[in-house]
Amino acid sequence: MFLSSVGFSIVIMSIWPYLQKIDQTADASFLGWVIASFSLGQMVASPIFGLWSNYRPRKEPLIISIFISVAANCLYAYVHVPASHNKYYMLVARGLVGFGAVFQTCFALIGEKGVTWETLKLQINMYTAPVLLGAFLGVLNILLILTILREHRVDDSGRQCKNINFEEGSTDEVQVPLGNIDQVAVVTTNVLFFVVLFIFALFETIVTPLTMDMYAWTREQAVLYDGILLAALGVEAVIVFMGIKLLSKK
Repeated sequence: MFLSSVGFSIVIMSIWPYLQKIDQTADASFLGWVIASFSLGQMVASPIFGLWSNYRPRKEPLIISIFISVAANCLYAYVHVPASHNKYYMLVARGLVGFGAVFQTCFALIGEKGVTWETLKLQINMYTAPVLLGAFLGVLNILLILTILREHRVDDSGRQCKNINFEEGSTDEVQVPLGNIDQVAVVTTNVLFFVVLFIFALFETIVTPLTMDMYAWTREQAVLYDGILLAALGVEAVIVFMGIKLLSKK
């Protein structure tokens, strides 16, 4: 989960300046569509992969979704290559990542120019290096799933009823849930989670163009300083969660 989250958030602050660089026709409204495409892809894929995992070993949808994310990150790194309509390639790339910050600050030191691998037509700069790292983390995720992950199915009381990796569980015994699910609690949790992600996505969408307009920052400065800002917010979040844990014991 940590590796997947890093692969997602590592490009947050560089999307807008990268979009401006590869396609001069892209405006702030299109940036909103690029950001929204991630959530749209996730919304479409989640029930499909969830249904898949209910009837097949969970390794299968995990590996396929991560593979799609790796491919999308590679596409993102190459959106500068086509002669036109580059912004739409970025839109597709971010949408496919949906099927599957401190680092961004470090990558800002590479600069806009970076280095170019002419044989592969690959540019490695402060915009493409994060997604290449995201692709590497995706491959690492797949290797960890194949070598370490062991699946175990349990019933509502926590008792193991099926082990996918070794043998099928007995179907003669019917497991009866111990109680009803609190629907209000489930809905409330989902609404709160939606609000948190909505605020995060809003922040992701406007912070870079806003700071570039308000402070006249260049693209490199926006990626660097906004990356530091996001990293500071992450540290603050960790401190808050640790504080809540300590306070909850009193």
